[in-house]
Amino acid sequence: MWRTLAIACGVMSCLATLHARSDAEPIVRAFAGTERFAIMRAIDGAVRRLADPDCQRVFNDFTDSEGHTLAEKLAALGKTPVEFFNDLYFTEDRVTSCCLRRGTLAFTAPGQRVIRVCQRFAAVSLVNARFGDATLIHEMLHALGLGENPPRSDEITRQVLARCS
Repeated sequence: MWRTLAIACGVMSCLATLHARSDAEPIVRAFAGTERFAIMRAIDGAVRRLADPDCQRVFNDFTDSEGHTLAEKLAALGKTPVEFFNDLYFTEDRVTSCCLRRGTLAFTAPGQRVIRVCQRFAAVSLVNARFGDATLIHEMLHALGLGENPPRSDEITRQVLARCS
């Protein structure tokens, strides 16, 4: 009897945790002060934009290396755009060559859920919140499998800005 009750409680706890995870926020690591404020503000803005059906159309605009739209990839994962975004991991980066390049605000590799955010992101995002939000959505598209060159980075961001205004 007690064993059955303990197992039932364990199963219920696991189910409750699974449901709670779908509403979880992205993991944010190593940011402090103004930089933390900027990334958290941009995450909130990106989530708000991704909940809009007009913004979600951007997932039909791009394909992965196998020709699947990113909307199809989300469907195969059984996730909404917001749920996928909330599974991302944002980490501060000050030293890699990508961040030391002029103009890079954040980067990841196709299919990777770790988004490396460069130091200059805070300054740009705080001056232009819409662009900061779009930068994180741009990186989310890469996390879903979108390559780059083609399409060029500025083309991706331009399309995100057009769909997610």
